[in-house]
Amino acid sequence: MRNQPPCVTWAEKLALRREDLALADREAVDTHVQTCPACEAAQADYHFLDSRLRALPPPALKPLPRLSLQNLRQDEGERDTTKTMKAGGATSASRLSSPVKRRTTRGRFVFSVRSALPAVLVACLILAALLLFGMQSASINGSQPPGTTLFTYNGHSDYVDAVAWSPNGQFIASGSWDGTAQVWDARTGALLTTYRGHKNAVSALAWSPDGQYIASGSWDHTVQVWYAQTGETLFTYRGDTEFVDAVAWSPDGQYIASGDRNDTVQVWNVKTGKMLFERAKDTGGIIEALAWSPDGRYIAAGDRDKTVQILDARTGAILTIYKGHTDEVSALAWSPNSPYIASGSYDHTVQVWNAHTGATLFTYRGHSNTVAAVAWSANGRYIASGSWDGTVQVWAAPSTR
Repeated sequence: MRNQPPCVTWAEKLALRREDLALADREAVDTHVQTCPACEAAQADYHFLDSRLRALPPPALKPLPRLSLQNLRQDEGERDTTKTMKAGGATSASRLSSPVKRRTTRGRFVFSVRSALPAVLVACLILAALLLFGMQSASINGSQPPGTTLFTYNGHSDYVDAVAWSPNGQFIASGSWDGTAQVWDARTGALLTTYRGHKNAVSALAWSPDGQYIASGSWDHTVQVWYAQTGETLFTYRGDTEFVDAVAWSPDGQYIASGDRNDTVQVWNVKTGKMLFERAKDTGGIIEALAWSPDGRYIAAGDRDKTVQILDARTGAILTIYKGHTDEVSALAWSPNSPYIASGSYDHTVQVWNAHTGATLFTYRGHSNTVAAVAWSANGRYIASGSWDGTVQVWAAPSTR
């Protein structure tokens, strides 16, 4: 169970579904949960319980019939008759036959049972909900072994080549060779937005720090910036001359880094499209993954030469080179609250390692094909990985403590 209850002033709004909240309340809740771990955990519990209740099959038992007003009046009449007979003295009472007494007693018993059944059923439902809520709360907030699969999304019709978690941790964007980018609820899997602006496979995705926009890179040689909620295109960057396989948004939201199959890394202004710098070709390989450090000082670049390069975000100079995978590095994600990096590879694994020391912390082996995309949740507790095996898997990240 969580250590602290949610804030009293927010408890009611956290328990409501998003569609039941006004837009202003929804934005206020999203802002608050980013700064309050207790409310964030409570909201996650409510969302999980709601999704599980929605997923329950229709009840096999028919509901009990409602109590008839005629039965209530009949029972009241029997009680009035009994009172009248008692008032008539012992002589009148003696005229009551045994069958009449049994019928009166039986009617009272049946009425009592009927009256108690709805309350019993409600109590049972509440107890079941509390048990389910408690089990899930303990599951989410308790210690989970790294690599535990939590959810699988199957919304695409072709290879999933990119995933990106929204800054508030509630949504995931996924890009596919089917030419679309999809935004879906990370708890329920409900599809929210489908973006169809590209003319070829969507191979890279990145949310803006404020969660309003998504940058998507494609094999059509463009990077497109669009509204996450509506799918409306805001800007198209055409500076890359090859397939764009990687995009990363700077923490301040002013720049985007894009990597292509010409072995170049370009950093450019989101509003104007003006290039800040282009990293010179290094190994003649292909840049398949980029990840900006949370402090904005470094950019991690994954190459097909099986390495991850750490670049200076101001100049593009290569600072360090990490070697860990046995095949091409195809995906990168920097932890939001630690110096850890998750890297996906053609070797079917995701490796989590320390960007400062280069030490490997954990290797996830849940996929059966190339891991083409990885993304950390906003709280740093989970990692989503997309693979050519057609699945997106969400699993517990190694502890940052």
